[in-house]
Amino acid sequence: MKIWFKTIFILIISIGLFACNSEGSNQLQLGVDRQDIYGPLLAGKNVGLMVNQSSLDSKGTHTIDKLVALESKYNFKVTTLFAVEHGIRGDKEAGEGDNDHIDDKTGLPIISLYGSDNGRPRARPTEDQLSNVDIVIYDLQDVGVRFFTYTISMHRMMESIQAYGKAFMVFDRPNPNGDYVYGPLLEEENVSGIGIHPIPMVHGLTSGELATMIVGQGWLTGVDEYRWSLFGAEQYRLPVEKLHVITMKNYTHQQPYSLPINPSPNLATDLAIRLYPALGLFEATSVNMGRGSSFPHEQLGFPDPSFYINTQYHIDPSITDYGWPQGGKTVYGERFNYANPQHYRASIKEFVRWWLAFQHNAKSLAIEYDQEANYLDYQESHFVIRPAWLAKLIGTKSFLADLQSYSKEVTELESLVKKLELRWKKDLDDYRYLYNKYKIYL
Repeated sequence: MKIWFKTIFILIISIGLFACNSEGSNQLQLGVDRQDIYGPLLAGKNVGLMVNQSSLDSKGTHTIDKLVALESKYNFKVTTLFAVEHGIRGDKEAGEGDNDHIDDKTGLPIISLYGSDNGRPRARPTEDQLSNVDIVIYDLQDVGVRFFTYTISMHRMMESIQAYGKAFMVFDRPNPNGDYVYGPLLEEENVSGIGIHPIPMVHGLTSGELATMIVGQGWLTGVDEYRWSLFGAEQYRLPVEKLHVITMKNYTHQQPYSLPINPSPNLATDLAIRLYPALGLFEATSVNMGRGSSFPHEQLGFPDPSFYINTQYHIDPSITDYGWPQGGKTVYGERFNYANPQHYRASIKEFVRWWLAFQHNAKSLAIEYDQEANYLDYQESHFVIRPAWLAKLIGTKSFLADLQSYSKEVTELESLVKKLELRWKKDLDDYRYLYNKYKIYL
């Protein structure tokens, strides 16, 4: 394992960080900006692109347009586009994606990696879909949260890359939540479409660093991501020479980064992105987290005036079509305001605060797991209405069980939060060791 990791690290260093030191500017350069590094590596190859609306270089040129313009200079050919959740233009809601079609501007085929075709999950492209591709480039803006699905799509593409003998390249981008790590590690029983790696809720890695960790730890498992016993199996390892991370220049994890374009429809501001790990947990509750309002992922509300803190707002009724509670209602709660969003670090504090508020207002706290199939029936009466989904989001079923138990005796917010966080402290400390092993940037 040590030899495997060192080989990966040397490969990444050789195509990125040494080149960083030879250039004088202190300006941030994204992976996509560094054609002098990746251009020669693409020579003679057919190229597929995993991209969406966030795939822009530092001058605002889309990766598709940039790569097509570089074809003759470096003697490669862009042949295929791959679309993930929210679609190639980023205009689809959570849980939606494109269908296969032809791109109007370039005439290139777009293959959807989200949803299914006649029962076959699209997430892993088939051998036929990769037949005109030698290397796939991943260039999506992630937000550093385990349940944000772009890096899950990356992982699944890497499994097809390994299975069919192709190569994989990551144009690395900043992680806007990359200055810290937080939360429980995902447990194997909670593997799902929103989490497949044994990492914390806020993992602190760029996409390139995570790709390196996936390969170095042997986390590719063919098509059976629910069996972690397959971790490290040689038949599923991606050869290190098949992974190319085009590193950034002049980036550190402590460096604030304001995204030039939304990574998804409901992450529209820097504040929403910083709040996302904390407010994302409310997907499992009856509390609206701003979806269907003017400030998605910036406010919380429930249709009862007793929960008013500093805001009330109306929710678009159409969100009910997507399975979200409280559509068409006026809700009362809290809108978050931070002059500098970078000062906010997500935690379970907001979730626990609302749990205690429901408890204080004599509301029911959580439905049973076997009631979740009809969770919208409980949106007026209970706080947690999707307990299994909560376990998938936060990573462990023990969080809800502990909260139910501890809050019977501990009702002071800070004390309850600290008691809950102690439950995963050792695992998080162990993860930090792994994190430092694969970290490319300071």
